Amino acid sequence: MEGTLPAAAPVSSSPLVVDLAGTPYEMGLTHGQACRELIREFAASVLQVHQANNRFLKAEREELTGFCLRNLGFLQKWCPELVEEMRGIAAGAGLPFEDILYLNSFLELEDLRAPGLGGRTMPDALWGCTTYNVAPAAAAGGQALIGQTYDMERYYEKFVVLLRITPQDGPAQLVVTFAGVLGVNGVNAAGVAAVINKVVATDARPGVIYPCIMRRALASRRIGDALGAVIFSPRATGMNYQLAGMGVAFCAEVSATSYELLEFDGAIAHTNHYLSQAMRRFETPNWLSHGGSMVRRQVAQDFLDRHRGDITPALLAELSRNHVNHPRCICAHGFDGEAETTAFHTVFAVVMDPAAGWLDLCVGNPCQGDYRRHQL
Repeated sequence: MEGTLPAAAPVSSSPLVVDLAGTPYEMGLTHGQACRELIREFAASVLQVHQANNRFLKAEREELTGFCLRNLGFLQKWCPELVEEMRGIAAGAGLPFEDILYLNSFLELEDLRAPGLGGRTMPDALWGCTTYNVAPAAAAGGQALIGQTYDMERYYEKFVVLLRITPQDGPAQLVVTFAGVLGVNGVNAAGVAAVINKVVATDARPGVIYPCIMRRALASRRIGDALGAVIFSPRATGMNYQLAGMGVAFCAEVSATSYELLEFDGAIAHTNHYLSQAMRRFETPNWLSHGGSMVRRQVAQDFLDRHRGDITPALLAELSRNHVNHPRCICAHGFDGEAETTAFHTVFAVVMDPAAGWLDLCVGNPCQGDYRRHQL
């Protein structure tokens, strides 16, 4: 397709799959034990990533952990069951609880920028995810589809894990995440799915962190409850949440204190800048230091519009391999010679059918890998 570079032969890269069941603490304990070595490596090394991506950030581990702990009271009030799950992860991995909260706050830590400098501190590195949300009318089979490329520093790829969750109460879930993290996107047995784009808002504050909001949304039996978890939670940070299920779909741009539901006709793509005028006032100045987010948004939206009525999972997988504006493209690649701690890269890509209860997951760059289906 246009914008696609010659690709290496497809590689098979399967994530660690962990089955979780029981009480929240028991599920966390299983997660921590199954991913013990990955979690310990992640906790021991991620400080290098936070510091490498902001050369003005002088904070050490204890200060960053303290920044994350300011959210704990909100979490204990809003989602005590997820705090218990994090305590179980910590016990299973043999680490302090604070280390697990620190890992789960990885996108909130992106809100730390040198005052007045924003994204200019890393002009050659920063870009991010591309999401796509296809309502039934725009899909070839009349079924909703939702997906994304999940772009982080290449370092994160080795920690990708898939959780199969069977809670004591509520629907079963397939959750893509990083070792030790509650969840970053996924689908549940009630037919609800969710993906995200990071947006840095000026009103970031102590509050509920994104993995907790994601897991609360995916614990919902109804799409309206999932949407409510996103837009009515006391959020700590800005984000764009795309949700689909039960024949409806939402694109919810949020800051810590406000939200806007974007209207769309059939299918919508989103990247790392606010689209609504109402939310643009919350966008952190200089958070974006180049136009890559705008390019990815236009390329993805044009693709969805061009294929309206004929969109299939295979077409969304094709979109995820797009290289227009390489390397700041939908299938993101770091610049040649960049270290894994700074090279922004598609660490995984996913396409989901909420009604059918499956997700297709590709670990690493979709142009070099294959999608594998996982079913609830």
